[in-house]
Amino acid sequence: AVVSTQSRIGTFSFLGSHLYRAELIKRRNFMLVFNALPSVDSFFALSGFLVAYLLLKQLAKRGGLTPLQWIAFYVHRYVRLTMPYLVDMLIEGWLYRLVMTGPRAQQMTTTDMGSHKMCEQYWYTNLLYINNFVPWKATGACLGQGWYLANDMQFFLIAPLFIVLLFGTPLLGVLATGGTMICSAVSAAVITAHYHLGPASTADTNLDEMWLLYNKPWIRITPYLVGILGGWFYWKWGKQITEGVKTLPEWLKVICATPIWAVTAAVEYAVVFGLYDDVQNLQKGNPGEVESVFYQSLARIAWSLSLTIQILLCQCGLGGFINSLLSWNGWQILSRLTYSVFLLHLGLITVLFGQMRHTLFLNPDFEFAVFYLGTLTMSYLSAAVLYLTVEQPVANIEGISYRKSTK
Repeated sequence: AVVSTQSRIGTFSFLGSHLYRAELIKRRNFMLVFNALPSVDSFFALSGFLVAYLLLKQLAKRGGLTPLQWIAFYVHRYVRLTMPYLVDMLIEGWLYRLVMTGPRAQQMTTTDMGSHKMCEQYWYTNLLYINNFVPWKATGACLGQGWYLANDMQFFLIAPLFIVLLFGTPLLGVLATGGTMICSAVSAAVITAHYHLGPASTADTNLDEMWLLYNKPWIRITPYLVGILGGWFYWKWGKQITEGVKTLPEWLKVICATPIWAVTAAVEYAVVFGLYDDVQNLQKGNPGEVESVFYQSLARIAWSLSLTIQILLCQCGLGGFINSLLSWNGWQILSRLTYSVFLLHLGLITVLFGQMRHTLFLNPDFEFAVFYLGTLTMSYLSAAVLYLTVEQPVANIEGISYRKSTK
């Protein structure tokens, strides 16, 4: 989804006809690309779910963690993420500019906000995972996807505050986590109203939305917190619920699960496609302030809560064919390359556009399909190299040290 969105949005710069752009925006199914922002919230929710569940299992097994084990907990995460990230910075920030010779190569590599210039000036912010703060109002980045890693690392740093409370004092943990979510939603609402922002960056004429809302942790943390609550719920009651579900006949499982799947899917549909009319009328200005405030403050919670409920349904035996599809063993191979694909895909797209010497005319659906499939294939092939030469060797070496320090 991420590669598809970046590819499709990128082709907008090379359209030879504005009529095709107008036609695309009129397609309701194009909202899957144009408003694919909830896909990022999915990753935050999944990350929070896994961190909470795995840490709670450790806390239950050991009765708590020693200071050395807490240090290892953070170092493990930093090393695993940073080494492939650093290599990608070297590739995308410096090496790519040497191979781009197209008419737009200079624009993409040597402008003040191009990746090369940003990496020269702010490379340290990526390694410290503060690149969503420094520079504060950046319209470019050393790595365009780096803002996500900064947020994810910042959430990981504070996640134990909520998880330890949920482990030792569940009521207080739920109140703290829920209260933080409310504060985040209120912050999004206040900022949206004060700066007269639209409901999302894809339905907003104010370009400041990116640094005011989109990449700031106090706005993006709500899906992560929903995931933490989901991971805690599954750790505490998942086994009992799963055992109970096993005793039910299949017809009763269907009756119990279908309404929940229908409601959560309807909420997710509303989050993605609910902005369709607003996108059509964007040239007339931003949508109404009340609508924008409600969407900015509640859409992330609604999406991540629906997704987390669906995860719990799958884990507890109520996923049906959806769980069977997602549990296919073949996904495990691709999943190992996911992080490297995430790191490399945007740089590859940039190089391809930098090399492009023609615009896309008439109806370039076929050209986009070829471009997307080529980018996806190249991303996975490149990711396999990065995984085998950097990510996995580092993981093996670091894993030995981590296991020793947590014994």
